[in-house]
Amino acid sequence: MTEAQSVPQPHSDMRARAPQRPFTWPLAVQAAAYVVLIALACLPGSGAVSSSTFSVTAFAVAAIIVLFAFFCPLRDGVPGSVTAVVLGFVAMVCASTPFLGQFVFERQGAPHAGAANAQYTSAAAWCAGVAGLLVVLVVAAFIRQMARPQRTDMIVQLAHMVTDGVASIAASGWCFLPMLFHEASAADAWRIVCVVVVVAGAVALAVVSRLWYREAQPLPGARAAWIGFGLLPVMLTGALVGIAALVMWLV
Repeated sequence: MTEAQSVPQPHSDMRARAPQRPFTWPLAVQAAAYVVLIALACLPGSGAVSSSTFSVTAFAVAAIIVLFAFFCPLRDGVPGSVTAVVLGFVAMVCASTPFLGQFVFERQGAPHAGAANAQYTSAAAWCAGVAGLLVVLVVAAFIRQMARPQRTDMIVQLAHMVTDGVASIAASGWCFLPMLFHEASAADAWRIVCVVVVVAGAVALAVVSRLWYREAQPLPGARAAWIGFGLLPVMLTGALVGIAALVMWLV
């Protein structure tokens, strides 16, 4: 056996054949996820982090992160999925714990600090937490690749692990959707602008997801990869929701 034959050959990152399910299946998953998240955000009182209705929204976001890990089409394996879930849950803690933002910004003497601006400090602390988690993700992904005994497909697996982690971290931004709807002090014009930007981003990701679904090769043996492809753009849209909420409170 030659050296070339003894080393596992890299697999293509592109599909060799068309998906078994039509794109309408992952598109239906996207639509269902959006309907659930928007419906929960419209519940009275869901904008308050301490309310029971907010906890329902947080549970739905956590469920999306777990479902994506279970039906993940990305080729990063179990270590990548576990890392993504852990970082996603930590990001949710940053998004749903007002004390964290108040502690940091009150100590720094920020102009928006205080209980009256708890929503702003929560969003600002989430953004800071997400930045730190992204650094942790890149380092963890690099260490994971270096720890593999055979580093075939290293670039592909590194990219997929980073994508998995970014999606799970970004999904935590959906925790701010109820606040985006129920924030009373913001001008309606800015609220409309923020919502329009989020909707435009969601539509753009839905369009791009068709290319992902058509061309990307899922992990061999992935469970119902079309569900994962449907959840991926929804999770990435969560970053737009969190940023839009922070912008609305800044203006």
